[in-house]
Amino acid sequence: MKQINQYYPAAPEVDAWCAGLLEQTEAVSVQGELLDDNPLREPFGNCPNTLINQYVRFTAGDGRRDFYGYWQPALKSPAPLLINLPGYGGYMSLHPQLCDQNFHVLHISPLGYVTPQGARKELALPDGNWPVLPNTALNLPGGYADWLSDCLLALRWALEQPGVQRDRLSLFGTSQGGGGSLLLASILGPERVRCVCADLPFLTGFSLSGLNGEAYGLLRPAAEQVPPDQFWRRLGFVDTLSHSHRLTMPVMLSAGGADGTCPPAPIELLFARLPGTKQYTYLEHQIHTHSRSSMVLFGGWLQLYA
Repeated sequence: MKQINQYYPAAPEVDAWCAGLLEQTEAVSVQGELLDDNPLREPFGNCPNTLINQYVRFTAGDGRRDFYGYWQPALKSPAPLLINLPGYGGYMSLHPQLCDQNFHVLHISPLGYVTPQGARKELALPDGNWPVLPNTALNLPGGYADWLSDCLLALRWALEQPGVQRDRLSLFGTSQGGGGSLLLASILGPERVRCVCADLPFLTGFSLSGLNGEAYGLLRPAAEQVPPDQFWRRLGFVDTLSHSHRLTMPVMLSAGGADGTCPPAPIELLFARLPGTKQYTYLEHQIHTHSRSSMVLFGGWLQLYA
């Protein structure tokens, strides 16, 4: 553990990494096109929000692959903006509960992994997993720096939408979505982000993981190819523990006692390091999945601080 931590970037290096990624992305233009087609065809009964929700295709000016989001307007405007980031699997998320509580919600699916027609499996690794985490360790295109850059572009579009209160931006998600929300909040800073909800957050404590489990175990092949100093340094820049000093906005964390994918110990360490207003909820029997508990925790925290 001590040997690994010596490879992690120091706080000033993390600060510079965040500033550099933000500056690079701000130099890229982005166009968001609201799409008319609605592929929600399963007969699940009355779902009135689908009559107003729309998919968004994002096209960046630097030639990167198009990627998509799902725009879910609030019940009435003006209203705060919530950004929802996805877990590691390929899906889009709907949050009618939060729209009915009068939040605009944009779910972002970076790197073009998921479209309105479904997940693009041809972009996945042979084992079916997405390459964003291994690419980060291997220093290949399509790592978390590019993932976060896509989020920043989509966020810029969302802030320009009619009825959005630009000074009331918050972030939330489960698993990768929770960890990604913390990283995005760190990049943007407390001047732009009102609060964060990180449920069972992935990308937390790489050095503590032993590269075990379904999530962190994805890094084992890369660990055999990359010298340890480079491997752990690259991961250190996208470890939420490295960003704790920057997360001074109100932060909600949760962990599950039955979660073998993103276990509680690293999340509890992150909670201990957070410098500001914070909440940690330990759910004894919670496995690694988005749940009703997640939505109750999100809703309460967002009502307090968003």
